Amino acid sequence: MTVLPPLRYLSAADVGAAMPPLAERLELAEITLRALGQGAELPAKIGVHPRQPGSLAHAMPALLRGAADDGGEDLIGAKWIVGFPDNPAIGLPTYHAQVILNDARNGLPLAILDAGTITAQRTAAISGAAIKLFEPKHRGRAAAVALLGAGVQARGHLPVIGWLLPGATLRIADVDRARAEALVVEAQSTEGIAEAAVASGVSQAVEGADVVVSVVSFGPDHQALDPRWLGPETLFVAVDYDMQAPAALAREALFVVDERDQFVATRAGGSFAGYPDPAATLGEALRDGLARPDGRVLVSHLGVGLADVVFASAILKRAEELGLGLLLPR
Repeated sequence: MTVLPPLRYLSAADVGAAMPPLAERLELAEITLRALGQGAELPAKIGVHPRQPGSLAHAMPALLRGAADDGGEDLIGAKWIVGFPDNPAIGLPTYHAQVILNDARNGLPLAILDAGTITAQRTAAISGAAIKLFEPKHRGRAAAVALLGAGVQARGHLPVIGWLLPGATLRIADVDRARAEALVVEAQSTEGIAEAAVASGVSQAVEGADVVVSVVSFGPDHQALDPRWLGPETLFVAVDYDMQAPAALAREALFVVDERDQFVATRAGGSFAGYPDPAATLGEALRDGLARPDGRVLVSHLGVGLADVVFASAILKRAEELGLGLLLPR
């Protein structure tokens, strides 16, 4: 009988210790985006609906085909994420998630990874790809950035903003002012961010902003802003579906998504009411060299399981080299 190797479990601390540096994370994001529609296979999110309003439970399987004919360079795995918006009131995180990786040649499970840190870092890196492609040019000054939301996702975006927009000034808006103030303190110590302050509300945060990143918590109550608050060349990166970005903005801006089929399926499910079809995907923009047009750009990235699998595979490789994780017998 064949003796199977142990299964590696990586805790949140292990994942953090094995996380690739920021420059590599941005490269992994671009690899993911370029692969969507070319050599990758993934369905729209498969979901069930818990009782709590605004909650979600999604399975996100993905396959990336590599160059080797035997599948030795392929990546295969899935992310399972469950979110309950009322959890913070009882002292629990809003989201719980894991990634499982398999050997693409024989299906053998390789590892289970806590996905909280993966989700935050891969999401911020995808936003980074959008910023690289579509930030307003020819400003003649450092970028003004608005960050809507001050939770885990917002924190994960700080290093990306500082890296890609050095000298940036940052305004943060959140319904919880204390949380926004805490994030300001962290932003002020983030390399590349020159100034950070709490905004009195969304309208003040986005006024004059070159780049807006919206990462508010999901829930039944949308908080759509007025497009008239935005500048004529603003890049709006929506990580939170249509929680802040209204359909009117999508209709008048260049509207870009991470994965077209997933967006269409999500719109059919009730989100993104009134939104048009996207003009392009981030992967198409990268592959085709799409030039940034005049006017506003709205990028909505819903999150794809392929990004989790690509990031988790890189983390697993580093964890093996560093001897991290718990080895579980079969």
